[in-house]
Amino acid sequence: GEVYAQNAWKILQKYHGMACGHLSGDECLAGKSPLAGSECCSVVETMYSLELLLAASGNSFWEDLLEKYAFNALPATISPDMWTHQYVQQTNQIQCSILPDDHVPYTTNNKDANLFGLEPHYGCCTANFGQGFPKLALSAIMKSQAGFAITSILPVQVSAEHNGVHVKVSIITDYPFRDGYVVEVETQHPIEMELELRIPGFADEAWVDGKRVAVGQSFKLGGQWNGRRTINVAFEFKTRFQMCPDQLYCLWRGPLLFALAPKERWVKHEYVKDGVERKFPYCDYEVFPETSWNYGFGSGQGEIRWNTVGAYPFSPDGAPVELWMEMIPITWPIEHGMCTAVPKSCIPIGNGEVKRLIPYGCTNLRMTAMPRIKEA
Repeated sequence: GEVYAQNAWKILQKYHGMACGHLSGDECLAGKSPLAGSECCSVVETMYSLELLLAASGNSFWEDLLEKYAFNALPATISPDMWTHQYVQQTNQIQCSILPDDHVPYTTNNKDANLFGLEPHYGCCTANFGQGFPKLALSAIMKSQAGFAITSILPVQVSAEHNGVHVKVSIITDYPFRDGYVVEVETQHPIEMELELRIPGFADEAWVDGKRVAVGQSFKLGGQWNGRRTINVAFEFKTRFQMCPDQLYCLWRGPLLFALAPKERWVKHEYVKDGVERKFPYCDYEVFPETSWNYGFGSGQGEIRWNTVGAYPFSPDGAPVELWMEMIPITWPIEHGMCTAVPKSCIPIGNGEVKRLIPYGCTNLRMTAMPRIKEA
């Protein structure tokens, strides 16, 4: 059955996959346009399905996919302070505004579906989005027949028993904003057990306590455990372009998709709907760009910069990692509150500029799928 689930997933990705790893669906499956929306609820529910598939199969395929959702699709549809969320997110989302009635690009959703707010469009995501991260944390360390398995790299701690012995497993990490993690294992008495360490398939290289290990499969540490032990796991991630439809590309580094994030202007909407007063801080917001967004990728050479991991890591201002790289301005129209699905022309309209790209999950407005420009 798990093989059928993988095949079904690959078929859906082929025809409806988004750059962030999720599927379009606004509400119906919506193809591969960077303007297609994807519902917040569907991100949370798919994460739960992936956690169950992972628990049942132990297959690292689901581990990799789950982290793409958790560190990209989920935070992208929620404002940094979690007071507001979107009903749908878009790959290329340069504005979140009330759309004209006759120019809504979604399959069935209405003109306010990508606003941030209390319950934009429908209320289901208001109740649902808060389940995403807690369920992820609950599934990050799982019990195996031989011991314990780290299935998602998160700063979590588990206290449990294995064969009657109390064991505490702690993950210490700033991943996905740093390239590795530390595991502390403490046993109350000596015990024979196995610890499975997560080694992502999207790592280029990986090391456990300085020893190179294979990527894309769990690394198992067995033998006797007694007292406290610390294990260091390190990764190498390289930036790489991934082709999207219509000769557009997106840029990945390890578990993180990167995007160009224009500066934002938030416009508050306070009103009454269905007898409920939407008043600050429970109101809705339109979001407008304040800086340019019409670019293509330039040389492809980038400089990575590390920042402090603060209280709001999934935010434009608080992004803990940045890629600074050449971007080239091109003619890319805005129509009816959205950029067009593809640029009008890929001919440069100015000199290359070194711009800041941040993780997709840190953005509210974004350009993610863009052409690669070859200057004459």
